[in-house]
Amino acid sequence: MCHDSEVHVRRHLVAATLAAACLATLTAAAPSTTAPVDAITTGELERRLRFIASDALEGRDSLSPGFRAAAEYLASELRGLGLTPRGDDGSFLQRVTMRRTSVDAASTRVEFGGRSYTYGEDLLATSMGNATGPVVYVGHGWRIPTKQIDPFAGLDVRGAILLTLPGLPPPLTRRDLEGLTNGKDYWDPEENARALGAIGIIRVAGFEDLSDWQRTRERQLSRGTLIVDRLVPEAATVPVVTAGPRLLAALLRGEKESGARLHERAGTRDAGEPFALQPSRRVTLAVAARITREDTFNVVASVDGNDPIVGSQFIAIGAHLDHIGVTPERSGGAAPAAPVDRINNGADDDGSGVVALVEMAAAAIRAPKPKRSLLFVWHTGEENGGWGAKYLTTYPPVPIDRIVAQLNVDMIGRARKPGDQSAGNAALTGPDEVYLVGASRQGPALAQTIARVNKAYLNLTLNLKYDDPADPERIYERSDHFQYAQKGIPVAFFFSGLHEDYHRPSDEVDRIDFVKLQKVARTVLAVAWDLANAPSMVSTARP
Repeated sequence: MCHDSEVHVRRHLVAATLAAACLATLTAAAPSTTAPVDAITTGELERRLRFIASDALEGRDSLSPGFRAAAEYLASELRGLGLTPRGDDGSFLQRVTMRRTSVDAASTRVEFGGRSYTYGEDLLATSMGNATGPVVYVGHGWRIPTKQIDPFAGLDVRGAILLTLPGLPPPLTRRDLEGLTNGKDYWDPEENARALGAIGIIRVAGFEDLSDWQRTRERQLSRGTLIVDRLVPEAATVPVVTAGPRLLAALLRGEKESGARLHERAGTRDAGEPFALQPSRRVTLAVAARITREDTFNVVASVDGNDPIVGSQFIAIGAHLDHIGVTPERSGGAAPAAPVDRINNGADDDGSGVVALVEMAAAAIRAPKPKRSLLFVWHTGEENGGWGAKYLTTYPPVPIDRIVAQLNVDMIGRARKPGDQSAGNAALTGPDEVYLVGASRQGPALAQTIARVNKAYLNLTLNLKYDDPADPERIYERSDHFQYAQKGIPVAFFFSGLHEDYHRPSDEVDRIDFVKLQKVARTVLAVAWDLANAPSMVSTARP
């Protein structure tokens, strides 16, 4: 009998294999219907984008009134067009509840030797809880057996508070950990504390910690940490604090190494030897939190297929509705002579994808129905690591095993102009070019379909620069399609490239190339239509 996790892995592998096999079948022949691409016009794209990227929506931060207004706008438009609602309770909105954990500064402190050290001045906090015990210095605090890294060898840290340096032990980088599992292939400081019986962690503040100290403090007190409530159950945590210079100096006074020496070690990444502080020096960590819950939304709708057998299968098409909101005012310094634009309207990121999806949906609902259904999803929280896509693929509005492909459009509205030599636009594609990412990751079928449909239609240049698994920018992992791929669903990501206005208030409507946006939107709809109308020869049902 298999362990639950083994069953899950086996099912995932079977699902991925069948999805790829199914897609190969779906793409084996030309479509029986012509996609309604001519209905997508530059005028309608621009009209919609001038609202989605307007100052009135204040940058569409996922938890802002502006985002909610954008979601309600989409729901109203989809209702008027006559699409099928696929959100909660017969609506177009799928609720995604976020759990916010922020620091309660008044109740957060570190105590030892009859003194109390305060939050904000002497320490910052990243994980909540209470602990009292002796302290053991364990270098960077990571265990990686395959790299012969184990600062805990010969130490008993049960009931102790770990003192650690920031970051990874040299010469490791995050890339070295790709494909490995925390708690199985390696253990970070928090996992080590739980596994080895330690009760808390004090991190030595590094250079970056100190330079960002005030901003981190403000963020921990106001924004805090946000996680999708249903995806991460509340659990007991190990308290973790970052010690500033005064706290560290007092903690290590009279010990084997001073606070100043550990600050040096943090800078040089030379951990030295682990050691236990004097047993009589017992430290109390008290990290208190305030927990609140807030809602954001995916917007979900479908154009339902007309085939009695394959109509329950879905071609998903997605974009992300959120952006990064309003840039905070800088404190201090002279007041600017003129008003400064701080609203990040995200016309390209991803206003371009948002309006492209609306126009695809409008075109599809007015045309003769395809065989398979088209599922349109405007995700929330892409800018925060994929909140909405993670939620939707965990709590899907249609059976996840009926989604046979996912096409993602994110930043498809910009083109590099002739003669543009600016370094910030070096990665932009041309007016008849788009990056295609991930279409061949789960077999060649989807990439072959896209190439065939594109060649027979507008014949855009499909740039595969970011399709390389060794891409240092890891573009494949940086948008919503990645969460679908994690479920074994073949995906394709259409992307025009980063530019000098990325995540800046200057990402405005007047910089969008609407002719290119129209070309990409029409091409994506043509691909979706081809997939939706391809012959059915095998079942796509997955375990």
